[in-house]
Amino acid sequence: NAAAEAARTEGQSIGRFFDLLGDGNAWLIALILALPFIQPLPTGPIATFGGLAFAGMGWRLVRGDESVWLPDRIRATRPGPITWNAFSGFGCGLLRLIGRVTRTGRLAGLYEAVGRKGAAWLILVGGLLVALPFLVVPLQNSLPALVIFFACIGRLQRDGAMYLLALLSLAVTLAYFALVTWVIFFAAGQSWVWFRQWLGS
Repeated sequence: NAAAEAARTEGQSIGRFFDLLGDGNAWLIALILALPFIQPLPTGPIATFGGLAFAGMGWRLVRGDESVWLPDRIRATRPGPITWNAFSGFGCGLLRLIGRVTRTGRLAGLYEAVGRKGAAWLILVGGLLVALPFLVVPLQNSLPALVIFFACIGRLQRDGAMYLLALLSLAVTLAYFALVTWVIFFAAGQSWVWFRQWLGS
């Protein structure tokens, strides 16, 4: 709230805003950036670049750096008041909603078992799955984006139940991708058989 209020009233640069969010700002930024990918339709090349960005953030988190790295030119950018009002209003509203559905300390054993590094690996793997240049099928971006979304919430709110949802989302994602891959190869094999039969006739 303090960072959002400062951004609205003082016209902060993007870099200064991230600094006000604190050292753990990468979790919050990844959470917000995952939202557009949760919708069920594939986003094409945007998903590839976005997924690689998530993977990069995940790798930095694995190494213990919980802040977002930005080039100096982007850090110095000063969005207008309308942009800051929209972004900060949305962000604060999202965090209030998350606060109502999460509970700190829930499934504490799982939270400790996964830990910061485990959550970071979930973001890295989720990002790579978002970036996967798959065929255009529904949910190919939304399922791995949910892995990132729940992992970030679990870390921010210290809620093991969110880590559980992230792990379940990862399992569903891998099963779905395996099923789609099998269907593609099965269809290709059947098409080849039919084509050879057609040539033989």
